Formats: sequence, structure tokens, C-alpha cells
Amino acid sequence: MNKILWGILLCLPLYACGGDYSRRGDNAGGWGFDRDERPRATTLVYACEGYEFIARLGPGEMAVWLEDRYVVLPQVRSASGVLYEEGDVSVWSKGDEALLNIDQQRYQSCHLVPARIPWEDARRRGVDFRAQGNEPGWSLEIQEGSQLLFVEDYGSVRVLIPAAGETRADGIRVYDGNAAADAKALRVEIDDSSCVDTMSGDIFPASVMVTLNNRLYSGCGQTLDYPWLNLE
Repeated sequence: MNKILWGILLCLPLYACGGDYSRRGDNAGGWGFDRDERPRATTLVYACEGYEFIARLGPGEMAVWLEDRYVVLPQVRSASGVLYEEGDVSVWSKGDEALLNIDQQRYQSCHLVPARIPWEDARRRGVDFRAQGNEPGWSLEIQEGSQLLFVEDYGSVRVLIPAAGETRADGIRVYDGNAAADAKALRVEIDDSSCVDTMSGDIFPASVMVTLNNRLYSGCGQTLDYPWLNLE
């Protein structure tokens, strides 16, 4: 099945079952709902002691990608913090910290990993390839057969190329196109050779060169896979 369609289907429960979870302490025991102040449709990446997981927020629920399953957890009452729970899986969070329970196994000291969030968010939006660079900060997203999006200077400039097609020259993948709105010429060259991010030091499998109206940007990228498509 098409990857993008799978992503849409997986995220539908986040918008279908929302309720009013803004009440606090709505019974005599003091247990109630704390509002999760983070925006809906926000992707989160948590690293715990011996485990990692990815989550995405919806109205009154949290979708969670675990190593062996995908589950949607509704928000339930909690004495403090925010608790999402369904069956034997629960996520309790307060601020940037969280606790994960799976089948009576507790994973503690879970904390957000901000550097991975843009990559996992792009993956769950059906992006096939993503790249990024520094000074100034930029990012590139390619959805094969659909569009190419280049974001420059940390979001101040966005160039969208619809239906950007791929060609190959000496083993390098090339994308050329023009933004219809302002006629900006964009060229992307992807070389499948090792690349080191100049800010984080992380190693990526592809080196990327972007030319926007004769201005050159260099950075690193990788193809995004979809491991949850194989989950039963």
C-alpha cells in the first residue's frame, strides 16, 4: 500500500476521538485532567533507559510507535502530569520527562531527543528523503512523484517545487525545478557518499548540494524508511 496513505490511516485516530480534556481535578479525590499544552499533531521522540519510542499528539490522545506495535492511547485521569493509557501500555509525562509502561515493564527516565524530531516527523508525513544543513539552517524534503520542499534560513524562506522529477548524472541523483509563484530556480544533487553534519557531528549516508538562484548550500541527508508498515 502507498506509504503516504498508510501514514494518513495511522494518524486518523488522533482526530476522530477528541473530547474536552481541559478540566482539572473534576472529582473529590483530586484526580483529573491536566491539559497537555503541546500542539496537536506534534511528533515526539523519547529515549528511555533501555528503550526508545516515538509519539504523536492528537486531541485527548497520543499515538505511540513501539518496537512491535502501533497503539493509540486516550488520555485518562492522573493525580499529576498527563497520562495516556490503553490496556497494558501507558505513557505518563510531565514537562520533557516521561515514563513508559509496556506489559508491566517500566521504562524510566525517558527524555525528549530534539535532534531526531524533524526526521521522525517527516517520516510520518510520508517524506521519502530529507536533508539539512547549517549556516544558515536549511532543510529539504522530497516526496517522490509529489513535491520537493526547500526551507531556508530556519523557515523564513520556503520554496515548493511540485512534481519534481529525478534524473541521474554520473551516479548522482539530480532534481531540477522552478517555483511557480516566484520563478526561483532550484537544483538538488544527492551523492550517496558518507557525510558528516558540521554542527552535530552525526554521520549520514548521503551528501547533498542545493543551488537556489545561484546560491549554494551543502549538507547531509538520508532516505526515510517506514518500519511500522511491517508490524502486524
